[in-house]
Amino acid sequence: MRKLNVFLVAGIFITFIIHALMASLRLFGAETDTVKTIAFICAGLICAHVAVTVILTVQTLHARKKSGAGYFRSNLMFWARRISGLTILIPLLMHIFIFSGTGDDAFRLVTFTTGRFISQIFLVVTIAFHGLINIRPLMISLGAKSPKLFSADLIFIISVILLIAAAAFSFYYLRWTSI
Repeated sequence: MRKLNVFLVAGIFITFIIHALMASLRLFGAETDTVKTIAFICAGLICAHVAVTVILTVQTLHARKKSGAGYFRSNLMFWARRISGLTILIPLLMHIFIFSGTGDDAFRLVTFTTGRFISQIFLVVTIAFHGLINIRPLMISLGAKSPKLFSADLIFIISVILLIAAAAFSFYYLRWTSI
């Protein structure tokens, strides 16, 4: 189950990068295809990741209860990882609602208000936080010889992608407010 989760996370990472870059180009005004397809693949992987994580968390809680030793203080990073993942879900659902089109091929959007803009920046921040605290365990799970080195590389990549996404949201918001 844990190996499955590692592959799901790797898939999420790859599809997220593609989606974020393609969608950012679209928000900057470029015509891009496959944004919706990649988004659906990424959403499916996220749903599977959430399901597997819930199962693993329930198993952990069951083992904790069975052993009689909680060690809550010692497991704060475990809980921070779970809570940061849950924190992503609200702005992610808002993202899906805000950027779901009309169903035809034209990209249409309801007014991109200040509240919607803030929710999308919050999405960027929550993804960044969740990614930062989970990179090292991911690298260890993938068997990286030097998890610290690879973690720094991935953190840099995630930072650049999220900076581009935040800039695209900002640019798009500024275009809406100037209309």
